Amino acid sequence: MNRDDFCRVYWDYFLVLEKDMLNIERYVSFDLGDNAVYDSSNCSDFGNSLCFSDEFVKQYQTICSEVDVILKTICREIMCSSKASNMTHYTEIVLKHQNMWNGLPLQDVKIQKTGIILKPFSNWRCSPNYHAPDWFPIYNHVKHDRTNHSRDANLKNTLNALAGLYLLEVYFVKYIADRDNNILKHKNEWSYDSDIPDVPNDTSKLFEAINFQTRYRVTGRDIYSIPNDLIDALF
Repeated sequence: MNRDDFCRVYWDYFLVLEKDMLNIERYVSFDLGDNAVYDSSNCSDFGNSLCFSDEFVKQYQTICSEVDVILKTICREIMCSSKASNMTHYTEIVLKHQNMWNGLPLQDVKIQKTGIILKPFSNWRCSPNYHAPDWFPIYNHVKHDRTNHSRDANLKNTLNALAGLYLLEVYFVKYIADRDNNILKHKNEWSYDSDIPDVPNDTSKLFEAINFQTRYRVTGRDIYSIPNDLIDALF
């Protein structure tokens, strides 16, 4: 997969899911109180974090289904022969890959409008102490036993799932760009004009990855800042 295919097939779809989430904010403020992350044992202010609805059921299931799809795709890109088909398989491939992927559990995401910090992968661990991202098993409960778990499709879980999808996508596009630029350099075919941006083709209106280093910065649809090394190459 190249970057253009990624943006067309995955990132543009993420923006559709993000727009649906942003539409909810007209009715429910993204105020999570003290309950934004999954390791807060002394939560006293839940804000709107436990607010649930049929709309959250729809979005939660759609978002987590896309998480499953993109993790399967990431595993195929990392290991061409991968037949990974569930979160246990994905975890072993992604978190054990000696690249930037093992930084996902430490990656923070800021909700731009509120400044709330989410940690969607904070407890994600591979074997021997395997633990799925906290919101993913909850999604399976909602999917397979909605009668007893419909209230788990709430603002907290849905926002964290979307933040997790966002992180997977910005990590993935960087992985693709770095890989393909290195291939071009190895073949002595790289130039300023062929350089592949390591960011998506548009900004997220909802999230920002904290301290995530990329060479480019996306400023608008297909508009990017120029990295310093390319400026130097021009002169």
